[in-house]
Amino acid sequence: MGNKRKIHFTGISHPILCDLAASLRSSGNDITGSDSTVLDPKQQAKLGSIPLQSSWNPGQLTAGLDALVISPTITRDNPELHRALELKVPVYSYPEFIHLECRNKHRVVVTGSHGKTMITSLILHVLNYHNRSFDYVISRASGGLTTSVKLTNAPVIIIEGQDGLASALDPTTIFLKYQHHIGIICGIEWIASPSYPTKEEYTRQFSQFELSTPKGGVLIYFDLEPVVTALSKVNQPDVLYIPYKTHPSVQEGGQEFLVESSNERHRIKLSGKVNMQNIAAAKETLKKLGITTPMFYAALQDFGGDAL
Repeated sequence: MGNKRKIHFTGISHPILCDLAASLRSSGNDITGSDSTVLDPKQQAKLGSIPLQSSWNPGQLTAGLDALVISPTITRDNPELHRALELKVPVYSYPEFIHLECRNKHRVVVTGSHGKTMITSLILHVLNYHNRSFDYVISRASGGLTTSVKLTNAPVIIIEGQDGLASALDPTTIFLKYQHHIGIICGIEWIASPSYPTKEEYTRQFSQFELSTPKGGVLIYFDLEPVVTALSKVNQPDVLYIPYKTHPSVQEGGQEFLVESSNERHRIKLSGKVNMQNIAAAKETLKKLGITTPMFYAALQDFGGDAL
């Protein structure tokens, strides 16, 4: 987190950039921002008195700037980006900057094409229920969350890792920038895009994610997803591989119950096969964060998908 710095955000209407800027301002940094679009009222309220420009203004970038953080949507010809490069101001994508801020934290990164937001929300809910100290990055604030980014002095950060590209200067997949200690890969589904024109290119990003797991790290993966299961065949030495499946459950009287191996049942508000898979992923992850099985089930009973 460090000393007070002067940081400018180009493309501050991006949800994570907006909340990251607000978080850094609350910790005493000198923050400015700009965008080519008008911010919505909620974003303006979050940013408060942060000086904002409703168009690109390279003149506000000076040699005294400590960093420029750019949105993934900013193009190479952006005048503010061009000015920062001229001044040799350090330029960061938002995941690169978050990693820099959290380099001394234990980093948990949830990836995949679908399910990652729910898995991340489940993990945050359980940690919050048990009054654990944590930071987070999530694509959509819901339930008790009022912001998509929280950066404090907490020892651990839970990150929903997006599969887009970090920036125009750094076409690395966002989830690779965080350099996880614990990685989770849920379901993978390729959809053709300019970033990933082939299925092979898309799935290769998850292979790189697996291979970047450090010695002593953990990789938790969906054991029923053919693509993910194939990735796990690499089995790096000194990495703990943990597969998860679909958590057993039953319905009785219109109510869903999770079923433990001991046949003990726990009533929950969620239902459906995909949610049972997400619950299994969160359960395995939380074990590695010191949450026991009884603690997990106790916290889960009041989770309704938008609770925290």
